[in-house]
Amino acid sequence: MTDATQPDLAALSLRSLLQSYSAILRELLRRGVIRTLNAPAGDLAESLSTVAYRGSLAPNSEKSWDLQDSDGRLIQVKSRVIAAASRTKPVQFSVFRSWDFDAATFVVFEAETYDVLAAIEVPAHSVRAKSREVAWVGGSRLTVSIAMLSSLPGAVDRTADYRGALDRL
Repeated sequence: MTDATQPDLAALSLRSLLQSYSAILRELLRRGVIRTLNAPAGDLAESLSTVAYRGSLAPNSEKSWDLQDSDGRLIQVKSRVIAAASRTKPVQFSVFRSWDFDAATFVVFEAETYDVLAAIEVPAHSVRAKSREVAWVGGSRLTVSIAMLSSLPGAVDRTADYRGALDRL
């Protein structure tokens, strides 16, 4: 989708593209949407989670969970950005190095728009049962399609909550 108010990105040099990207990240940080200047998907997923769960973020150094919801549950947030055409393929999420949380929410963004393709909450015991130990990374990794994620025991589809949260940020 081309918008007349948007710059022609193809005409920009690599340096200009990277500077624009950096400026966008700094503005998202200033607005409180993200917490770091890393790629925004993880921070964006955490911000959406605070809205969707009416919760509060853990300190940046917390390794076991990312958010405490309004009921006191500890939620681990995992995110991925995928091409919309890939939504039926398996998605590999980042490593779990501890299981000191009540549930994990998996947020999948569409690469082309950052729209929320899916947000699925899964109890920790179900995530652990489906994850596979990966010795060289020192933790467990979950690789599943969105459909498989939705079918894990106790899974709750929170996609509408996250889409609403994205509209409110």
